[in-house]
Amino acid sequence: MVFGSTAEGVYNLYALNLSKGETFKITKEPPHLYAKTSRISPYVVYTLDVSKGFELVKLYAINLNTLELVDVSREVPPQRVVGVGFDGVRVAWSGSTKEAAGIYLTKVPDGEPELIAKTKGREFVTDVSGNYIVGFGHLRDNPYSMEIFVIDLKSNEFKVVTPKEGSTNTSPRIKDNDVFFVSDFKTLDKERLYSFNVSSEEFKDVTFESSDLIAYDPTEIVNYGWSDAGELWVIGKRDGRTKLFLNGREIPTPKGFITDADLYEGKAYIAFSSLKEPPKIASVDLTSGEVKVVIDNKLPEEISKKFGEVLFVRFRSFDGLEIPTYVLKNAEVSAPGPTVIYPHGGPWSEVADSWSSFIAALTVLGYHVVAPNFRGSTGYGESFRKLDLGDPGGGDLLDVVYARDWAVKAGIAREDSVCIVGYSYGGYMTFIAMTKYPDLWRCGVAGAGVTDWREDYELADAYFKKFDEILFAGKLELFEERSPITYVENTKAPICIIHPQNDSRCPLKPVMKFAFKLMELGKPFELHVVPEIGHAISLDNKSLLKFFIYTGMFLKKHLT
Repeated sequence: MVFGSTAEGVYNLYALNLSKGETFKITKEPPHLYAKTSRISPYVVYTLDVSKGFELVKLYAINLNTLELVDVSREVPPQRVVGVGFDGVRVAWSGSTKEAAGIYLTKVPDGEPELIAKTKGREFVTDVSGNYIVGFGHLRDNPYSMEIFVIDLKSNEFKVVTPKEGSTNTSPRIKDNDVFFVSDFKTLDKERLYSFNVSSEEFKDVTFESSDLIAYDPTEIVNYGWSDAGELWVIGKRDGRTKLFLNGREIPTPKGFITDADLYEGKAYIAFSSLKEPPKIASVDLTSGEVKVVIDNKLPEEISKKFGEVLFVRFRSFDGLEIPTYVLKNAEVSAPGPTVIYPHGGPWSEVADSWSSFIAALTVLGYHVVAPNFRGSTGYGESFRKLDLGDPGGGDLLDVVYARDWAVKAGIAREDSVCIVGYSYGGYMTFIAMTKYPDLWRCGVAGAGVTDWREDYELADAYFKKFDEILFAGKLELFEERSPITYVENTKAPICIIHPQNDSRCPLKPVMKFAFKLMELGKPFELHVVPEIGHAISLDNKSLLKFFIYTGMFLKKHLT
């Protein structure tokens, strides 16, 4: 079993021998992503950043038996790779640069990569098997839909597949002559599992022996796959928590969030966590239900005792829309007390009942944390997720503002002691909240955020140019209106800016201009540049620790 961990301070891949119970490290440098492993191959395929954080990667494969390393991408220039499929013999991936994007195929360990198809930059390869490569993306140039693609390797035909125009279809995987995929096409909201027969081009509902999954009525499908016996398992999600199902029957698992699973020799191996418990790996006996932790991750008592009550609530925003929100209270701080509003990154992400090093650190530092899943968040249906398309920094920003008001009225936050802290899109939310609603915040911490959408777009590669076009639903004329730099003179409260030096998603250059403007205007701010690291700061514990140290010292000065 292969898993990722920062156990030694830097994210690496490890393997657990299930027979012997022995764990060993298999990578020496932090991988960016890795393909689902194959039971017929000793190789693990992963990407490695070769650009000091700019997320230009090469593909490698390592043999678990010999630890021999193979350069998979060979002469293909470093790219941003966002999807990899591996069938035990062949590797398919989607990659992009500033100039172009495409889908590639090669064999492990000694194949020569071949460009199979030219693409636009936001396509995600998910699987390769038999005669096909499959994946998904915005293939109709419609920001409100996502389609499946099927590449026939015999004819080189690139077929776009959707059961209904305007629907969202993701996560395709190949099983014999069928492509399984996740879709909302029947309700245009909740996700279900379907299949598409490549020969007959017929769509079918995936049916199960047990009705537990149907009764659970998940909003989203987190993951799915097949056991070693060929049985279909599904991780369903609702209200930020998950459940595991085998052939539709619920498998009892610990409360919280399961991110991945594999079922092997009568056991389910799950990676799970909660807001108060960091990630662990456990085995669940499918017959007895016995749960055994195989990779533990215990917190020191002096840390865990600071975690108080976890709340899941919904409050009404400016237009009556209910905003699902998680709250983690500090057990040693009275309420109302100093509080951090934490808008998550993405924006197509969420705060669930799963481990977040940012939320955990803010709580341990002495604050209650309120994390609104503003419109545009995942986890609450496609209708909810699409609400910020064409409106970033609009309705979603007001949801964050209303989260602050709710926290005060609910007796969690003290009116004069509310700060906003965010990273990535959450960093953008911090910048725009502090410049458009400057009187609401005691202070703010903006990590790896966007200050100028126009300049970010001009600096972006093909992948992130497409990202911006989708987020703004083609309304690029909104760039200036929704950019914090436009309102920088409104800043009143102290702001701490923390930014990775080599961030290619949210480049440093526009942020430096924002900081320089703050300096010219005489506004209170701090600027910290974390050297030689990219946007994914959590891959390196030392860099992440710098973020927390800068944040902790700043909040102690301005919020406590």
